[in-house]
Amino acid sequence: MEGLSETSVLSTFDELVQEGIITYGPHERVEKEYEGFPMEFRICPSLTKKPQMTTSALTTPVSYPRWGPGSDLYLPTSRLILGKLNGGTHDLALNMFCVDRPQFMLLTTDSYRRQTEPLDADDFAAALEAMRQPEWGPQMYVIYNCTERGGCSRLHKHLQALKGPPRAFGLFVESVDEGDSRRKVPFQYLMHRFERGLREVEVPELLGVYEGYVEESRHVLGLSGSQQPCPHNVVLWRDSLVVIPRRSDALGGVSTNTVGMMGSVWVHQREMADEWIRLGPRKVLEAFGVPW
Repeated sequence: MEGLSETSVLSTFDELVQEGIITYGPHERVEKEYEGFPMEFRICPSLTKKPQMTTSALTTPVSYPRWGPGSDLYLPTSRLILGKLNGGTHDLALNMFCVDRPQFMLLTTDSYRRQTEPLDADDFAAALEAMRQPEWGPQMYVIYNCTERGGCSRLHKHLQALKGPPRAFGLFVESVDEGDSRRKVPFQYLMHRFERGLREVEVPELLGVYEGYVEESRHVLGLSGSQQPCPHNVVLWRDSLVVIPRRSDALGGVSTNTVGMMGSVWVHQREMADEWIRLGPRKVLEAFGVPW
């Protein structure tokens, strides 16, 4: 895909917000630290419209076409699609439900691919191509929510790209570098830092590390030898790959995806943030992941 200018991306984003196709609005940010783990809650009322589960429909019935015959994602206008990645295996598209300006999705053009599948070489090639866009790529991090337990709300296989850095990323790096078995991060995670960074790494190297981490995740989740999908989260940022095994996606009425596991929880009302705080964010994250 030829380089997309940040100006053209933002222009299209703003037009689609004005037309009501992209949901984006002001939000309140509440920042706190819990026993050394930094958290932020972004309270964005416009997220009320976003489906929260794979079985959820949009709050307003629509007659939009879908993103292919096997897709559960709507495509109200082709202007959401900014281009093709990896020779056409993925669409680079604007996300319809945003807290940041902008947010992207990297969707498989094969609409029958599913979020229960692990990432493959084409997924990583598409992610790296997006992150290597000269104007806006370096400021983005890429995530993947594998399975509903990993926080996905739609089943059509897709990654997401958001403005970095991930909220608690510095603590993840610090905890690995210190080698402390009682880490400040309240759940187990696997992290690899590539010497050449993600701007230089080759797909086979990245895929090899990831596949090893998925096998380790299967082990800690008690899924070794099973054909069941492995619930996990993936983060790609700067020079690092992070994989987080997931035990659950909900506790006491609260839930989260990869972004929340990295310390940034997005909710549509203050009461949901209050419930996180009442339950104890570290306790919630430990329940969602695997404790040390």
